[in-house]
Amino acid sequence: MTVSVGFFRKIYEWVVDGRSDDIQYRPFQVDGNPYKSRVFLVGLYPESLAYFDLNDIKMYADSLVDGELFEQLNGLEIIAASREYKGSLNFAQWMKKEFNENVVLTNVNCLLAKDYKQFKQMKKENHLLYLSGKQLFEKVLNEFSPEIIIIQGSKAFDEFREIYQERLIHKVETFETGTVQELEKLGVIAEYPLENGENVKVIACRNMSYFGKEGAAFGTVKEVIGRLLK
Repeated sequence: MTVSVGFFRKIYEWVVDGRSDDIQYRPFQVDGNPYKSRVFLVGLYPESLAYFDLNDIKMYADSLVDGELFEQLNGLEIIAASREYKGSLNFAQWMKKEFNENVVLTNVNCLLAKDYKQFKQMKKENHLLYLSGKQLFEKVLNEFSPEIIIIQGSKAFDEFREIYQERLIHKVETFETGTVQELEKLGVIAEYPLENGENVKVIACRNMSYFGKEGAAFGTVKEVIGRLLK
């Protein structure tokens, strides 16, 4: 699958840092059309995979909507990737098998940080790349208008809660104090208002490193998703 000329322009604006002309962001990853995706799985920041420069920008953009191309370009890096990232891919495969849904993988911050130490430092400095990565997540949500976002892992949820708790609506009582493990049991814990007037349902769950192949320990989350997608 390749992206249209108009969509390529948008992706170009999203992923290239105007100051350095480098590809600094991965706003999303999906195997299919993200405009048709109802479920987004949200981590903290993108997994560090293969490096792409500006000469590769069209291929990079196409890979964001083409799972096979993405795997070809990042094969060795995916083999060595974190358990969290592999668990996210397994979750996406499970969703495709169970609900024929193409899950979009995205992050509370879309900056391609080298590691968590660098991410924390850039956040502490209020670095422009960190701030832009944070804004990009909002642009992605408003562009594609999903029905459900699943925030996975304590670090991602803490960041999401810190940034958005004042803007969310229909929050459960324990939203501001509950742990991810506690909130996971409650199903929908809040709604995120989009610019188009629609509201996205918010679910929290443990880190996807615990998902395994079929998500045996994620029964509540899978039950909630199944109910919402009916």
